[in-house]
Amino acid sequence: MSLAPLTIKRAYMTFLFPFAYSSNNREKIGDVLLQEGFSFFTLNNTTLEEAFYGDITIIHEELAQFFYPFLEDKLFPNEMDSPDFIRFSKAFYIQGSLQHQESHSHYDYEVMSIDVTLCPFGNGIVTVRTSMTDTPNDLSDILNFIHYFRVLEAKLREEKGASHLFSFGHCSSTSELLFKHFIPYLRPFLLHQQDHSYEGLPFFEDERMLASAYLIAEEEAEILPEHLFRLGQVDGRTPDGKPFISSTNPQYISNYVQEHAHTRWAPNSYIITSSQAQITITNKPFDKCTHSIQEFMGTHYYNLFIHYFYKMMLLKLSYEYSEIKWGKDKQVVNELIELITKFSARYYFEEVIVRTEGREISQMLRTYFRINEHYVETKETLNSLYRTQEDQSDNRSNNLLFILTVFTVVSGIYGMNLVIEGWKDSSDFESIWSYTLFEWVAFITALSGIGLSLILVFVTAFKTLQNMVRRAKRKM
Repeated sequence: MSLAPLTIKRAYMTFLFPFAYSSNNREKIGDVLLQEGFSFFTLNNTTLEEAFYGDITIIHEELAQFFYPFLEDKLFPNEMDSPDFIRFSKAFYIQGSLQHQESHSHYDYEVMSIDVTLCPFGNGIVTVRTSMTDTPNDLSDILNFIHYFRVLEAKLREEKGASHLFSFGHCSSTSELLFKHFIPYLRPFLLHQQDHSYEGLPFFEDERMLASAYLIAEEEAEILPEHLFRLGQVDGRTPDGKPFISSTNPQYISNYVQEHAHTRWAPNSYIITSSQAQITITNKPFDKCTHSIQEFMGTHYYNLFIHYFYKMMLLKLSYEYSEIKWGKDKQVVNELIELITKFSARYYFEEVIVRTEGREISQMLRTYFRINEHYVETKETLNSLYRTQEDQSDNRSNNLLFILTVFTVVSGIYGMNLVIEGWKDSSDFESIWSYTLFEWVAFITALSGIGLSLILVFVTAFKTLQNMVRRAKRKM
């Protein structure tokens, strides 16, 4: 299938990397970032409006007016000790190139800035802002750059072969570039379910970062459905360098574009949203779309950010309840129910955007991140687990009540007095063999009652200690 070329004059790209950290290290991470030259981001600090976005200025007042007040104060707290979202940003403006060995191609780009945002519940997001503005590139090259850059550790054939070259050295992967050169001080704080691997993070799909981009094509260039489809699928080039599209069915491509494209400003601008990328493309000149770029780096970025956080949290909860030992971890179920309740009450809202366009994009993000489905599934599963655990607990309580009832009846027969005359002499153990039937019943009942009481005390103390240790580990 022959693909129509499309020249991109400017490209601004943002990559989001989710990570997990110990909540106990939250303050320590902030201190380390400040020592390494990061700035604590607040809307009151207007000197940061031009610091991290290249030739674009972000107006903080617009950010403040974009979200409902009940979320705004959580996204943009004024104090570092806030339990909500605290963002640290640092400008780099370093030139480098991504090189692909097999196709003998390279793409010059700039790392503008990096954010480290510490989110609630031990989650975090690293945001990497890059740009390609010096020379025009074909759409296939831009998408190829996004495709390779978003892969932290290449494992599949179509992901391998890319490396980064900077003045400070050569990096064989994006992971090495970030955690060896740009933010190495963050790596000791990252939590992994599997050692030295990102696979264990339940909310990190395919070890690829979420991509967001704003692309400026040649003025009045025709933007075709195949271009929009390739944006949503991040279809760049094949390993041997040929332009690539992951479908040859025009009807399928048309249906995909109809479902995934925000066409409010068509035919000059489109926003394509999928589970792996959200990309804006326009054919207007740069001087007429600066405000749109400001929205991409400001309000639309935070719209994407908060919904990505929702997705992270729900996938994390899904992973944790899938690891529960059936019928044994009632306390864990209670903790997960408590967690999703806190998440729902403080951060999870159906509507977070004030403006109409933002709400439209928000609905697309909810759809293609499958947020509503994850939320309903998680709540229903946890409620079902809780009911099952309650039923099993009731059964255990009934069994215990039956045993205690037996002891009570037996004790009642003896007038609540199980003392045998021979027990008054503690050294007279030989008389046990001369007990009558009723004395044997009294003897066995007394010993088993004492033993049962000790077991109950031990089990209760053990479970209490176990729950305290589990809670401590969850906070670490």
